[in-house]
Amino acid sequence: MIDVVFLLIIFFLVASYFIRSEQSREVNLPVASKGQTDDISSPHRLTITIEPDGHLSVGGIQMTEKQIFRRIEDLNEAKPADGKQPEVRIRSDRNAQFGSIRTLIEHCAAHSIRSIRFAVTLPQE
Repeated sequence: MIDVVFLLIIFFLVASYFIRSEQSREVNLPVASKGQTDDISSPHRLTITIEPDGHLSVGGIQMTEKQIFRRIEDLNEAKPADGKQPEVRIRSDRNAQFGSIRTLIEHCAAHSIRSIRFAVTLPQE
């Protein structure tokens, strides 16, 4: 019985690690006074992180632009049964070049992904 409990503890520890790995790359998000909290977790969402040096990553794994584009195409092709639209969430460092953000937005638009969100931080008061 104790072995089963230890296995369950290990399972939950590993599962919680993988849940947190979506945003494992640290970036300084831009500040937006009109930002809203994002409490809706969409299973049909792709979160892309843009680092200050322009490197792209998904789920903490660094990828090339071509790999990211393929992930966007795959997101659009896998239509969910519940009818929800696919969503791309961009976590860009405030010092990143806008060119990489623009190419992501254009690629999403070319593949009929209309829901694009930007991760921001709210101003501290």
